[in-house]
Amino acid sequence: MRASVIVTTYNEPDRLALVLAGLARQSRPPEEILLADDGSGDETTRVVDNFRPPAGTRFERVWQEDRGFRKWSVSNEAVRRSTGQWLLFLDGDSIPHSRWVEDHLGWTRRGEVLCGRRVKLGPKFSATVDRQMVESGALERVPGPVTWSGLFGDSERTALGIRLPPFAAALLHPRPRKLMGVNFSVSRAAFEAVNGYDEAWPGRRGDRDLDLRLARGGFRFAALVNRAVVYHLHHTERPNSDTIQARVAEEERSTRVRCEVGLVRDD
Repeated sequence: MRASVIVTTYNEPDRLALVLAGLARQSRPPEEILLADDGSGDETTRVVDNFRPPAGTRFERVWQEDRGFRKWSVSNEAVRRSTGQWLLFLDGDSIPHSRWVEDHLGWTRRGEVLCGRRVKLGPKFSATVDRQMVESGALERVPGPVTWSGLFGDSERTALGIRLPPFAAALLHPRPRKLMGVNFSVSRAAFEAVNGYDEAWPGRRGDRDLDLRLARGGFRFAALVNRAVVYHLHHTERPNSDTIQARVAEEERSTRVRCEVGLVRDD
């Protein structure tokens, strides 16, 4: 199955370099990596220019002008330019395990929407993560530096970094999970059926809207926990505005499946 990885970023070049280093060492390289860039500047350009994707993997930067938060539109544009039957989404501050792509593709028979989770690296540990740590696989060792960071009260959800055998992961996490934009994958057919991300969505939490519309569309969700591990670098979480909270509540009461302004415009 042809796999397209969509990485979203905005002006975090140092973190993006670590994420790309993680993608460069995948046990099963994707056919293509598309960087959905919401208007980053020259520092990100230098990271992109220095990136060497795995042999046989096409790499493309999809850039749009910085006119405020427009993650959903640049993500849709990256999907339009992609060719894979399976779409894997990753945030530009979340380093993938070396078997991240392999694990997503190995789970596709379980559902059309695969919902992964993240290890939350703490502020102290995040400051120490460098390219050598990623390329050597140090983040993946159990026990290892991530484990110790958790034991000392810095990193969180470190148990999610334990990559279990498939039968054990399925037994431990049998129920479907909600989609998190930081780490999920979806069949191209399902993404197109709901018309992708809603480009009219007023800010953050657009992944929650996508989650709801895919569920209402009847697509099967499957948990991908303790597999397809990602390591999320620490940053301060912004609270959601009252406008976004109200919009999410409205969408949770809705029955719509397709958005009007998405991959294609329904006008």
